[in-house]
Amino acid sequence: MFGTAALVALVAWLTTRSSGGNNRSVPATSTPPASRIVTVAELREAAARLDQPIYWVGPVAERKLELRELGDGGSGVQILYQPEGTEGSRSANTLTVGSYPLPDPEVALEVVAGRPGSVTRQADDGREAVTNQQSATSVYLADPDNRVQIEVYDPSPARAMRLALSGRVKPAG
Repeated sequence: MFGTAALVALVAWLTTRSSGGNNRSVPATSTPPASRIVTVAELREAAARLDQPIYWVGPVAERKLELRELGDGGSGVQILYQPEGTEGSRSANTLTVGSYPLPDPEVALEVVAGRPGSVTRQADDGREAVTNQQSATSVYLADPDNRVQIEVYDPSPARAMRLALSGRVKPAG
């Protein structure tokens, strides 16, 4: 998760480079991401406002939802599952589901899958889940409409993969 912005930028660049020169890319941002604790209804409102699906794994006991918008121009969002009672500076080392708009997320997954040390598995819903041994705490999927790349991050690589394969990764709403 900590290298997510760099990975997304790299994958977007590789995707646009290999997809006939479409020049859409993830914009660089110098401002920190906007974060706030949200309800499920606010998550749905954010998805409508941003005109993109926001993926999550549903409610998790004793966790609150933090919505982190990664910048203007559609660079994506993350849902962080923060422990109840956490105030102020929130832990970044927690279950997180990211939704990143890309021109062709399936091609981006192929790029990741082609790297040495990559592992590809089939999720319960038929999608391919890809991770890499160097960053096994993040597992990537493409949404069924091929609009966004989804990242499931967890400090436990086994839990990240289990969630990605479970079929629980769905749009909020």
